[in-house]
Amino acid sequence: MEFNIGPRMLKTGLAASLTLLVTGMIGLELEIVAAIAAVLAMQPSIMRSLAYIKEVVVSNGIGLIFAILGTLLLGNHPLSVGAVVILSIAINIKLGLTKTVSLTILTIMTMMLSGDVGLNFVYIFERILLIAIGVISAFVVNVAVFPPNHQKILYNMISNAEEKINFLLRVIPSKAMSIPKLKEEDREIEKIITKSKDYYEIISDERNRLFIKNRMSFLRNIVIYKHMIKVLEKQNILVGVLEKNIIEIEKVSHEKPYLIKKLVAEINIYSENVFLMYEDKIILDADLQKEAKAAMRVTINKLIDDLQGAHFERWIYVFPVANSIIELFYELEKLEKFVRFKGLKENKD
Repeated sequence: MEFNIGPRMLKTGLAASLTLLVTGMIGLELEIVAAIAAVLAMQPSIMRSLAYIKEVVVSNGIGLIFAILGTLLLGNHPLSVGAVVILSIAINIKLGLTKTVSLTILTIMTMMLSGDVGLNFVYIFERILLIAIGVISAFVVNVAVFPPNHQKILYNMISNAEEKINFLLRVIPSKAMSIPKLKEEDREIEKIITKSKDYYEIISDERNRLFIKNRMSFLRNIVIYKHMIKVLEKQNILVGVLEKNIIEIEKVSHEKPYLIKKLVAEINIYSENVFLMYEDKIILDADLQKEAKAAMRVTINKLIDDLQGAHFERWIYVFPVANSIIELFYELEKLEKFVRFKGLKENKD
């Protein structure tokens, strides 16, 4: 079993420690409330932290009002606390404040469980201060400690998925991998693509930051990553239809499997070259690349032309593969244009 301590884990621990130090220096009781708030408030990016703080202000304001009214009208019986929590959650969800529900519940329970002390200005202020210290500590640690290199993290995810898919596209046509291992690789690739899409949303949020080094390069990379993920999705679809149909295609035709295997091999090389070009590891000659793409188009057209007038059975098996290859080819062409444009702009700069 792997045991990895990542930056976010370290930052969460540091935020909790900072919170306990600050509350100890001020002399606040129930410092554990502030520590829990710090843990809940830790976010994967600076912009997400800022957005979280904005949402905290609104949602905790609602929670505070409900906690005060609930205590005054219903008292601090456990059933009263539960009723106020349920009502507050419902309102927060209705308003779209879903990210801070846990922190709102913490605020309500901290306010309502006042015991014999009762609600007064000092008590309310101290409880709000505990939550604020936790949230602010999380934000400070997130900004100051191990600021994440989102572009590097995302591209590593994309590159990992690309390598795995390219490998499958090499072995599936030759049926060189067992079905259980193939299914295992499929599941792993789908997980990585999903993580890449989720992480893209994080890096996309960073566009609104005021201070970004090489902002135009950053924005160009965001566009490229978006299209890289689209390419991964199209490749994964191609993997699926090949797994499903390649054996049947070989049964109904002798020439089609050769054309498909040739196309898959060529488009695989094309994909690898585009990614290597983005990494500045190779320089693709535009004219040679045009010739290679023209040759692929000829093969695609031949595959489609051969389907004209063919039996319905051939269409069922061959068309999904041909369609997936065409869609992938189209996405790769777009990605290549963006990568070349990025290279030209950076060379000028």
